[in-house]
Amino acid sequence: MSKIGEERVQFRRVIAIALGLLISLTPAKAKKTYPQLDASFGYLVAPEEYGGKSFGIAYSKSLCGKFGWSAGAKIFAANHSDTILNAAGGFGAIYLDVVRSKRFVVRVPRIFAGFAGKSEGTSAGWSPEKFVPYLGAGAGTEFFITPQVFFGVGVDFMYGVAEKPLIAAGVSLGYRFGFCDRDRDWVDDEFDRCPETPRHTVVDEHGCALDSDADGVFDGLDRCPGTPLAAIVDSFGCPRDSDGDGVYDGVDRCDNTPPDIPVDTTGCPRDSDHDGVPDYVDSCANTPEGAIVDLKGCPTDSDEDGVPDGIDQCQGTPTGFEVDRFGCPTIPTADGVVIYNLFDDNLQLTASAMNSLYRVARRIRAYPDRITKILIYTDTEGSPAYNRNRARKVGEKVVEFLKEQGVSPELVKIVPMGEKDPIIPGFSKAAKEKDRRAKFVVEEPSTD
Repeated sequence: MSKIGEERVQFRRVIAIALGLLISLTPAKAKKTYPQLDASFGYLVAPEEYGGKSFGIAYSKSLCGKFGWSAGAKIFAANHSDTILNAAGGFGAIYLDVVRSKRFVVRVPRIFAGFAGKSEGTSAGWSPEKFVPYLGAGAGTEFFITPQVFFGVGVDFMYGVAEKPLIAAGVSLGYRFGFCDRDRDWVDDEFDRCPETPRHTVVDEHGCALDSDADGVFDGLDRCPGTPLAAIVDSFGCPRDSDGDGVYDGVDRCDNTPPDIPVDTTGCPRDSDHDGVPDYVDSCANTPEGAIVDLKGCPTDSDEDGVPDGIDQCQGTPTGFEVDRFGCPTIPTADGVVIYNLFDDNLQLTASAMNSLYRVARRIRAYPDRITKILIYTDTEGSPAYNRNRARKVGEKVVEFLKEQGVSPELVKIVPMGEKDPIIPGFSKAAKEKDRRAKFVVEEPSTD
């Protein structure tokens, strides 16, 4: 055998013999005569080709002559003196697709095309001089009860020279010899690649069981065809649903779903707002995407600024600050702010510096998740070490002042710069006012 799609049909000769009853109708020959019915008994012998076609010879003999209307008495009567429809040549028949089969019953279309003969005479024998040849055609069907036993029905139409057409309908019961099928899957054992197929299983042309939905239960035995892929089935091929949520085991990603809980296509309880809390537990529907929720599905808001945690980009906003949609105060940070004339010759904060620090303190408090570095600069009077020490002392006073305004010392970091980067070198009053300064640099919050 070659590959599927290139295989040649294999043939095996079998013989079919059928016995049947034929009822024929002969139309009236003239106005004063009437149609006649005849019941005849016959048989058919047909050599068949497994996988191909067949040709058969049929013979029939009248059972009791003609039935019809008596022309004189106009009553229904039987004439037993004639023998009708004795087959001189027989009938030729072609059977199409003889062994193409399905479960239990096989319907095989049959067409008739051939010749026949009719001889009328006494029951003692034929009357050769009255033999009339017929040409015929017809159609029928065989119903296979088993791979060997079949029941047939058919209708034939025959036309004879100088004779009225004859219409015959018949039934038959037959048996096919030479067809072996131990597992009764309708595939001959000689060509059956799977000779032990379970009973009632639907097979392919090679006699191997089909499993259309790939659930492990063969077609014909499968009571639930079309099972979804990956579903776990019972011995009848029907999917299991252990938690009764309408999603089959094997497809269900959430086993043991509580009763009467709406689920999605994966068998998991619905979570309409995708907050990780199922709808049947969620007390806060339509939670914004990204928000952190509690066990009841309600967003948490640690700093109570109206923006849920998870969305809030400025955690710990103090009470009383107006925030934007990201949870950040609408006032800016202290980043980039510079306060000039920060201290006097006695290292005390000036009045103008304290006014500025008061406003800066509010900005620092508004962003408790950020560290603000405060760079303290001095003038160039004295040595570098002396000026760094002055800057450190002034920085301590700045931190103390900010603390009095509600700023946590952990939110600020003093960096003594000393006499670095003077704006106006020298010892003039203008130089001192410009160089004695504080610069604020805000560090972005850590993403860890």
